[in-house]
Amino acid sequence: MAQGRPSKWATATIAEPISLGKTGIEIIIWDKWGRTRRGTATVRVGGIWWRPHKAKTPRRVLTWNQLDEMY
Repeated sequence: MAQGRPSKWATATIAEPISLGKTGIEIIIWDKWGRTRRGTATVRVGGIWWRPHKAKTPRRVLTWNQLDEMY
């Protein structure tokens, strides 16, 4: 059985259309108190890329089709 606090989920809703270019939109993720940078999630045309802080290459790439199958 899992112990500790459950993981948190963040949602964002954009009411107006935005243009999403090849470079995408970067979202920087910090820990709970804003002291430690956890990584960067980049939303791109091809999917979502997760890069931990100070990593040179993306650790996980999820395409939109993979996300659609998950949810």
